[in-house]
Amino acid sequence: MTTPTGVSIVDIVDRLGMTFLSGGDTVDDARTVSRVTLHEGSGVTQGSAGAVVLGAGLAESADIATAVKEYGSAGAVALIVREPLAVDDSVARAVAEADIALLGMVKDASWLQSASLINEILESGNNGDRTSAADADLFDLANSIAQVLNGPVTIENQSSRILAFSADQAFGDEARKQSVLGHQVPQHYSDRLRSMGYFNKIYGSTLPVFLPGIGPGIRPRVGMRIHAASQILGSIWVILDEEPNELQVKTLVEAAGVAAMSLLRAKLAADSARRLRLGEVITLLSGGTSAKEAAERLGYGRSKANVLAAGFRSGAGASLEAEADVDQLALTLNTYLDQVFPLSVAAAIGGTVYAVIPHTRHQTDDDYVRRIASEFADRSRSEKSVVIGIGATVADVMTLEKSRDEADRALRVLRSTWNSSGRTVARADDVQINSLLLRLSDALADENETASGPLAVLREYDRTHDINLVDTLRAWLDTFGDIPAAASLVHIHVNTFRYRLKKLAGIAGIDLDDPETRFSLMLQLRLFYPTAL
Repeated sequence: MTTPTGVSIVDIVDRLGMTFLSGGDTVDDARTVSRVTLHEGSGVTQGSAGAVVLGAGLAESADIATAVKEYGSAGAVALIVREPLAVDDSVARAVAEADIALLGMVKDASWLQSASLINEILESGNNGDRTSAADADLFDLANSIAQVLNGPVTIENQSSRILAFSADQAFGDEARKQSVLGHQVPQHYSDRLRSMGYFNKIYGSTLPVFLPGIGPGIRPRVGMRIHAASQILGSIWVILDEEPNELQVKTLVEAAGVAAMSLLRAKLAADSARRLRLGEVITLLSGGTSAKEAAERLGYGRSKANVLAAGFRSGAGASLEAEADVDQLALTLNTYLDQVFPLSVAAAIGGTVYAVIPHTRHQTDDDYVRRIASEFADRSRSEKSVVIGIGATVADVMTLEKSRDEADRALRVLRSTWNSSGRTVARADDVQINSLLLRLSDALADENETASGPLAVLREYDRTHDINLVDTLRAWLDTFGDIPAAASLVHIHVNTFRYRLKKLAGIAGIDLDDPETRFSLMLQLRLFYPTAL
């Protein structure tokens, strides 16, 4: 029988080193760490076997000694408390007797950061794929560079996210410590580098670039691009007080080549996983027997399921930047849903991100799916507003195309100018009338049917006189005759709006007091001009 491999506390200490944890010099525990858990008070140790326990609130030596004994008896692997460590004889004796590692966490870090960093190590160590191997390669490489150049090292991607770092970050400046703790270079720091042209210099050079002065409190450093052929993959940064010598330059150039291979392997693995997800989503959305087979491969057979269709309110566009935004939305949604629906799968198809959610958990129903979708839309950090259409739950994945159709229709309404409420999530039932009108508008367009009567007169007048009387009419109808609100919609003064309203009524011969006329105009506007003019 083969013992499954995992992440031990030794692995965690090696990865975080002096940057984050102290007290790991004598740790040699080979037990696998299964989770990270938070200290909830004396006597509460249930579920801590195999865990790294974050000792929030533990400061006094007596409390630490008690926690060490309790968690040691419960089978926890390590207890982390905030520095400075209050280790007296009682604590030392408890650690020796309890077979548990006691580690210190740097005072500037938060418990959330610590949980996040350790969880990232656990996830990468348990994946068993080439991406986690590449991560380990990069950490080893960072430590090797640091030994030769005698300075703290980070390896970053093009978005200034920290991919790996050497274990000597305690000797870095404040900007570096913030970067490593957050696994991301702070925005104001990367903006400064960009505005000073340093990124362009580094990415355009085949040799390391020395940056003598970046800002107050920031030590000089060297930047070296990581590239393969014509593709920039990231950069290596080393804090150095003077320009690198010939040996150090050679070391960085060679290290960049090694890093490029690791990043390419990781990119290929990520691309492969993305292609696999895309294939599964396309197969599921097609319905029929192939969808059933895909669901069985994913582990939920013929369970109930439904489809989400997500996108940006303004639409995707056709640029490479827009395509990258949609791909990033797919990745983010996939990661988010995986925490709640582990068997779900999401992928970008033609400017829309589709997610298939199997109802394999007892609490999963339409309201629960809506709540999860709403939380994602609300928490999205994109500058663009994210909207999500929710398809109906189907009893069998073989009919998922019905759910997709409903999700598409809801998403289209959310993206349209008719979404005046600004809602971010909807089911097809919620927006049925608007959806029907959009479909009828499509049919009329296919038949080359155009607006006639007063609306056609106003449209022609707008075209020849460069004025927006149709928009004026639309605003008045949409606000039920509330002139101040309507004027605000078209961004003109109330008196100007009144003048235009009177003018358009005279030009087109419209009786605005007649309810049948108002209804006809509203319907024409929706059918023939479904978007703002």
